[in-house]
Amino acid sequence: MEKILARIFSYIFHPLLVPTYTMAILLNMQAYFALIIPEEAKWRLIGIVFLVTFVFPGILSYFFLRTGIINSFEMETRQERVFPLLITAIFFYLNYYLINGVEISPVYAYFAIGATSLVIVTLLINFFWKISMHMVAMGALFGTLLGISLALYVSIPKLIFASVIIAGLTGFARLKLSAHDPAQIYTGFLTGAIVMLVFFLAV
Repeated sequence: MEKILARIFSYIFHPLLVPTYTMAILLNMQAYFALIIPEEAKWRLIGIVFLVTFVFPGILSYFFLRTGIINSFEMETRQERVFPLLITAIFFYLNYYLINGVEISPVYAYFAIGATSLVIVTLLINFFWKISMHMVAMGALFGTLLGISLALYVSIPKLIFASVIIAGLTGFARLKLSAHDPAQIYTGFLTGAIVMLVFFLAV
């Protein structure tokens, strides 16, 4: 039963879904940069992020699976992750390009380019060591929220605390499925958090 729950949790918080979750959170914050955006525009932005960072990379991952480039969607080996990560980096940059072209707060562009940089960092690390992409994404969510709180003086302690709890549960799920060891879990989270913090604190 625990493994079933761990697998479900891993699917819900898949690394490619986390950018959509993060964008939805940023667009619905009680902060000036979110409150000035019309409701319809928010849904359009969330839709763009979902298509570009989840649907399109997901379709190409299915193509990689069908052609034998990867053996499963889990991508258990470092070698299997190279092409998917490269393609993901391209799509994440496209996401940044599209968001940067919209007349909204630069907060969203910072998030998008930070996420793109994080995929590239993960790809580089992957050449030498298998890191947890789930935890990189969780660290990015935490780093984004903490970075916004510190850099823009936005009080969101509950959101930050919730991101830590979700990260802990995700890490436990990955360990339960024997997908990673503790070092890969902690390093993934710290990598995601540090990269996103750097982008927001350097503003």
